[in-house]
Amino acid sequence: MNTLHIPEKKIPVIDTFDTVVLGGGTAGAFAGIAAARRGSRTLIIEQFGALGGSATTGLVLPLMLLHIKNYDGHCPLSAELVERLRTVGGTEEDANSFDPVMVQITLEDMAADSNCDILYYTTLVDAVLEDRTITHVIVNNKNGLAAYKAKCFIDCTGDADLIKLVGASYQSGNHNRVNQPVSLRFDMAGIDFERFHAYMRSLGNDQYKYFAMNTPGMKDIIRKAYENGVLTEQDACYFQAFGIPGRPDGMNFNCPELTTKENVVDAEFMTQKQLEGKKAIMRLRKFLRDYIPGFENAYITSIAQLVGFRESRRIEAEYMLTIEDVLTYRKFPDGIAASHYPIDVHGVDDVSLGLKYQHDVPVDEQYWEVPFRVMIPKTLDNVLTAGRCAGMDFRAQSAARIQPTCRSMGEAAGIAAAMAVKNEAVRFNEIDGTAVRREIRLPDKF
Repeated sequence: MNTLHIPEKKIPVIDTFDTVVLGGGTAGAFAGIAAARRGSRTLIIEQFGALGGSATTGLVLPLMLLHIKNYDGHCPLSAELVERLRTVGGTEEDANSFDPVMVQITLEDMAADSNCDILYYTTLVDAVLEDRTITHVIVNNKNGLAAYKAKCFIDCTGDADLIKLVGASYQSGNHNRVNQPVSLRFDMAGIDFERFHAYMRSLGNDQYKYFAMNTPGMKDIIRKAYENGVLTEQDACYFQAFGIPGRPDGMNFNCPELTTKENVVDAEFMTQKQLEGKKAIMRLRKFLRDYIPGFENAYITSIAQLVGFRESRRIEAEYMLTIEDVLTYRKFPDGIAASHYPIDVHGVDDVSLGLKYQHDVPVDEQYWEVPFRVMIPKTLDNVLTAGRCAGMDFRAQSAARIQPTCRSMGEAAGIAAAMAVKNEAVRFNEIDGTAVRREIRLPDKF
């Protein structure tokens, strides 16, 4: 590979914060708000022009259910977000569906109310590491290169970008290093739901504003479209759609599911998936208009700016959540999130086949917890990593990657950051994880 030597540059240090959060997505927005509310001067640095990440720029909705009796899965900030969304018509009564636009706006309001600073359209490019401590992050935007200093940093990039940049260890992919398949989601409007529901009922599907490849009759319809050349084999491999709160004629589509490889965050691969994904969306548009009554005049309203990653990099943490922890419903003194969401590996190389949960656990204890320690990189003192890139093995991550769990991890990271900045020397492995658990109000039993 040819190399280019760039002469030494002087990079201005723009400001100093207590906490800098890299990435304002599902985990990052909650981390920044939680830290700021506890007196930590906090900055969220985000590559797009909105908070919420997968939920907003990625159009990933609704929230997946945690399947725990007497527990809705909402950490305190998540519960507040739900209540705020209700006032603007941005969620349904079940609190799992949401309008991505209203989530963007509401998270920004929560950040402003918390005195949390935000810097949009800015990308992390490097960091300064001294021994086990990061002192500065270097970013790039239209103003050029700039540095920000902080006492501690929270990597919420989803892809462990900060961890990779400083050379800390991480894992990626399954036993063959292949990541889960990616998707490109989109929204449609102009749907005649009266005709659509009548047709769905004729197939034996009584669900409201929902259909998928496994709902009655849909496999046959999708197969027919494939045989007629309307859909490709890849288009037909996964299909799912949901209603959107506040949009009486709209639906959100959890498809097309695209292919995968080793290192899905490669820029050329991401570009290819955006290009392929848009072509697939146009094929799905034709399929819906031609084969599904009620969609004759439906039109595309938005396509996600963010390719939907299920899994990419995962840090080597103080504790690695394992598939055994999930299958045996393990609890932890420093647990900061609880779930009974199933193993959810997409693609043909499904390594979850044959796995069995421990059958003798009482029904009311059939959930597992995510410990605070999965967010602490082994070789760094003043960094936490929250969200889908926390320390988990491939199969455990497939169950823990959903938004409710990532929201809880983000809030827990922000709580821990505020605790840490009160100390003269920030070392997250010295933070009492049980104290974080109490702050995030995770019950000992449900």
